[in-house]
Order: sequence, then C-alpha cells, then structure tokens
Amino acid sequence: MNSLRFAMARALPDEADALWTKLTPILARYPTDQRTPAPGDLKGGFSRLDQSIQQTQVDAMYDLGKAVAQELTSTDARRNALLGSCASDSQTANDRACLETFIRGWGSRVLRYPLPAAEVTAFADIAGATPVDRAAVADVITTLLNSPWFLYRVEHGTTAGQPVSPLSAFELASKLSYQFWQAPPDDALWAAATDGSLLTESGFNAQLDRLMKSPQLRSSLDEFVSEWLRLEELPSLVALRNDPVYQAFVGAQMPTDASRTAMFEDVQLSAWNTVVSGGSVSDFLLDRRSYTADPFLAAIYGVPVWNGSGPAPVIPSQNRSGLLTRAALLATGTASTRPIHKGYLVRNALLCQQVGAPPPNASDRPPAPTASMTTRQVVTQLTSGGSCGGCHNNTINPPGFVLEGFDALGRERGVERLYDPQGHETATPPVDTLADVWLYDSEQRVISNAAELSRMIDDSQLFGSCVAQHYFRYAHARVESTSRDGCLLSEMEAVARSGAPMADLLKTVAHHPEFKQRSFP
Repeated sequence: MNSLRFAMARALPDEADALWTKLTPILARYPTDQRTPAPGDLKGGFSRLDQSIQQTQVDAMYDLGKAVAQELTSTDARRNALLGSCASDSQTANDRACLETFIRGWGSRVLRYPLPAAEVTAFADIAGATPVDRAAVADVITTLLNSPWFLYRVEHGTTAGQPVSPLSAFELASKLSYQFWQAPPDDALWAAATDGSLLTESGFNAQLDRLMKSPQLRSSLDEFVSEWLRLEELPSLVALRNDPVYQAFVGAQMPTDASRTAMFEDVQLSAWNTVVSGGSVSDFLLDRRSYTADPFLAAIYGVPVWNGSGPAPVIPSQNRSGLLTRAALLATGTASTRPIHKGYLVRNALLCQQVGAPPPNASDRPPAPTASMTTRQVVTQLTSGGSCGGCHNNTINPPGFVLEGFDALGRERGVERLYDPQGHETATPPVDTLADVWLYDSEQRVISNAAELSRMIDDSQLFGSCVAQHYFRYAHARVESTSRDGCLLSEMEAVARSGAPMADLLKTVAHHPEFKQRSFP
C-alpha cells in the first residue's frame, strides 16, 4: 500500500491524500499478507507475501491499478501535471517523446529501477497512436501498476549464473527502504543508488543511519512489535457492553474502540521511544512510562494523558514493571483474565520456548471464574491433572498466575470480584499470585508479582535472545535455518544481550554481508 501511495504522491502530490481516501473501498479488496507461525508454534507468526495468487487477488490488483490510473488522468489538468506542457501544446510530433519522458521518470521511480530504453518503448507502445490521450496514458499507468516490479520487490543481482550475486545499487536501495521504512526509496536514497555511493561502505552506512533516524522507521517497527507480541489478538473491548457481568466488572466508564487502539499504540510507542532514545532491549522490557493520550487507558495506569511531546509520564505503581504489565498484554475483552494465554505468551513470544500442542479433546474456550471459584482455581482444576498437567503445571500456568495481580482490563488488583450470571457480586477473594517459575534448566524461583517476573526474565537474558530471533524472522520473512543463518543469529543475539542500543539490533541485519546479496538455489 505504501508503494501505491508513493506512486500517487509522485504523480499528484497536492491531491494524493484526497485520492487515497476516495479509493478506500477498492483498497479494502486488496489482498493482505498472510501470517505464518514458525513450525511448532501454536500462535503468532509474521507476515508472508502470499505466493499462491488467486484470480480474486489478480482482479483486485488490476482494479486498483486501473482506478488509480483513471483518477490520475481524469482531467486535462491532471494529465498535464503528470506529463508537462508537452501534453497540451499544439504540437503532435513531440507527443511520443512526452510520454516516454514520463515513463522514464515516474515509471522508473514506481518500478524502482531505471527503465532501459527497450522497456520505455514497450510501455509507451501501449498508448498506441495517441500517446498523450488521457485514456491512453491511463492504460500505460495501469500496466505499470500491475507490473511484477511494482507488486513485488524483485532481485536479480548483478552476476548472472552465480549462486550468490551482489545486489545492484537500486535493488539495495529498495531492500533498505522496505526493510526500515516499508516504502520505496526516497529521493536521497535514489540519488545514492544513481551515483553509486550506496555501494560504498561509507555511503551505505550514511544512508542506513539516515533511515534509522527518520520518523518513517516507526512504520516497520510498529508492525514488528504488533506481529511479534500478537497485539491484534486482543478482542474488542466493547463487544460485551450489554452483558451484565461485563458491565458490573467494568464499572461506570466503558472502554471504547479507541481505548483498544490506544493499548496497541502504548506498546508500539514504548518500542519507538526505546529506539530513538538509545535504549536497549532490556530497557524496552522494563520501560515503565505510559504513552497514551486515551483517558481510559491513562486512568488504568494512574497517570495523566500524554500529549506526545516531552517525557512520557512514569507509571507510579512499582508492580507495573514494563512490557508484561501493559494493558495490551493483559486485557481480554471479557470480565475474566486469561492466565493460560498470558503464560503461553510469556513462554513463546518473550522467551522463545515452544509449548506442546493441547490434546485433541481440549476445550478452545478460556476457563472463566464462577460465582464461587477464582480464575486461578478454575484453571488449576481444569489443567493440573491428566495429559494437561505436564505442560500447564510447570510451564504455562505459573507465569500466567503471577500476572493475576491485574484484571481483564489491565487494572491492578488485590482481590478478584466474582459475579453471578446477572452481574451481582458474590465474593471478593484475595488474588493468589504466588508461583514457582522456572525459565531454563535449574533457574527456578518462587515469585509473587509482575516486577519479580520481569526481573527474572531480564536476568536470564533469554528475552534478548528471543527478540533477536523474532526480528530475524520479521526482517527475512522466513524462519531461520541453523546451518545458513547461525552466524547472523549469533551476532544479533550478542547485540541484544549486550545492553547495546535496540537500534543496533535492527541495524545488524543490514550490516551482515547477506543483506547485500541475492542467493539463488
């Protein structure tokens, strides 16, 4: 989508936003990347570009390209803005050259490589005998926007017939910009590819540093954090607004859809501020600042809303220990917590420890408290025996139970309020957060709150290793191979565990020799 927006902005910069809004219904049909978990993972995964294209996807791509082309050429004024005065003068002899100049300029930037003369000719031939006719120009633009070079990031390398080939300057420019900005190369990066400086060590480092310092980095960082921590798994916070139990649990002020979005952004902004401030992976894990302008979420944290400038407010509760206690990882959209879900998230997303699949007869409905039993009691009763006990007793449940000190909206609590089906409070037993937690081998502690769990995870350094592994999977859009990727993974893990800036972990991917190469099977 960023590629398409870039194409529109380069064509009609003053009208691009309005055109984008107008095309929203067609954009909604555009195929989304598929999420694919790693082998052995029960949830999560990172986006993978779907290589199995169906006719419905082809139709959506074509219709969108055609709609953009028609909008860009809908009036003589828009066509003239694209092609220049040569499209509207009284001469006809220069029409073909006028169109070719447009293709050579705008087309090259859209397809992300300098179009050779033969390809310029091929695209211009589509317009036939009326090169600057609005309908003819629209046909050319439609074809450009349906080219594989536009729809995919194509890499051929520069050494034909070799199993490993260096990327061209323009392929490298695209790889950098999409890796860190999720967008085509801007003018500065395109210029560095054009003059060849991008292929020098100093030129490459200069561009990498520039990309890393740009606000545009947030796009890819937000996506990484969202997919890694499965933020979109948080259900609606308003779907049960008419349920009497949920109403009694929430209280006087019901959250909104904006509150759910704010919970996501709170986590993403924590990562962003960690990166721009030079903080480490551990700093992200232990960050106790609130990054929200949403009054509902700010009230949960007990802080004023943040206006987005200046230092974000520090959450006063010492038990609100950072990432583990952000509302996005605690809220459930119901009146009951989900210790099994939270325990699995800690194991799989934060520690990169695989947990066995549940038995075939396991219920897919999260255990809920009753009018007389707490969530922990119900979960223990359902999971502690038989084939479930092996994973739940030692691996899944303990970290989830530690986080029971927060309710299903992420509010800190000392008691659990129980309800009958009509929403009448029946009991308020104290919350039991004591658990015997192991992280690896003999590293086992009895802990009782989220702050202790966060410190335990940080001390183990497993979190740093896990972040490195997840970022590798995000950056390469595939699962790592021990034989092929061992060196890079070791480098990334060392950076993540060293206390170096989190930004350095991201840059490690680009500094590795493989980043500048194309490997052919």
